[in-house]
Amino acid sequence: MKSALLALTILILGTTSLYAQNSISDKPRMFVSMGFVTPQFFDGTELIRAYDLRQVGQSYYQSGDGSRRDVGSYGTNAGWSVSIGYYLPIKKVRGLSVGLLVNSALTGSTPDDASDEEGYFFNFLNFGLGVQYFPFQTNNLYAKYELGMGSVWTKNRFINQENEQDFLHHFGVGFETGGGLGYMFTPFENKMLGLYLEGQYQLYSTRVEVTGIGDDQWRFGALHISAGLQF
Repeated sequence: MKSALLALTILILGTTSLYAQNSISDKPRMFVSMGFVTPQFFDGTELIRAYDLRQVGQSYYQSGDGSRRDVGSYGTNAGWSVSIGYYLPIKKVRGLSVGLLVNSALTGSTPDDASDEEGYFFNFLNFGLGVQYFPFQTNNLYAKYELGMGSVWTKNRFINQENEQDFLHHFGVGFETGGGLGYMFTPFENKMLGLYLEGQYQLYSTRVEVTGIGDDQWRFGALHISAGLQF
């Protein structure tokens, strides 16, 4: 994770001399992006239990005698993210804008030996306020911060005692915060149109109702590497 953010920062700083700052940060604008995302699981009884089972390649389903099937090694949870939003400039602070945004991410992983029978799917969504700031007048490097509501929904896929396909779902709502760095390229004649590369990290804290546990507070993070269009 740290190496990916370092590589992105080097790329951004290495291209700062290619484009001069333009009026794209001084007017209302929308953005949309797609990218790669991978979550990291920090805390939550059920969240960590499911993670530990995947780490040792065992089925989520436990038989009456306490045994579990070996299903093989899981890969890293990874998937795709989509973001959309709208920024309005703050006239009194050059380069600063605030707005609304929505991020959605779909990730999953299946084991080597039972990929059609077993699987873990971890999806999350946030919406709220965003801040974007272009600190320099000589290039289009920017920083961003966001804060808002966050939700998570998961699906464990497994074979039950009757040898039938079964699923266990969890859903939770809470809070999300995140920040990132990006660089805007403006190669078009219309300088309000920009292409950007961005690295972002999010932190979520959600309350999930789990049978046998009750309130289960899940904490997880998500690393995004995205490319998008701002106009």
